[in-house]
Amino acid sequence: MITEITAIFGLLVAGFLLFLVRRDQLNASLGLGWTMAVVMSALLGFAPSIFDRLASSIGVTYAPILGISLAIAALVIKALLSDIEASKMKVKHRRLVQKVALLESDLKDRVQKPDID
Repeated sequence: MITEITAIFGLLVAGFLLFLVRRDQLNASLGLGWTMAVVMSALLGFAPSIFDRLASSIGVTYAPILGISLAIAALVIKALLSDIEASKMKVKHRRLVQKVALLESDLKDRVQKPDID
């Protein structure tokens, strides 16, 4: 029963992500990472024996923990990439605010002291 639920969940999330990408509510580059997560989830649902064989080949005795470990690793990487992007946006925002302040100051100086030619 859990296999069918996992497979259905993977397919529903894949459909929802496709919907968000098509409506331009999710950037396609971000959608790629989520799509990989959905594919892994659906793969786990449709073919759990793949994870069982992979787990036994790398020495993991309890196969479901491999999926959980991979999911945690993926979430940590996703959080790290989001923080990096947020940091870049903060720096960009700060620079834009500084540029606007300089332009406002320059405009104020030009209005107070018009150039006489």
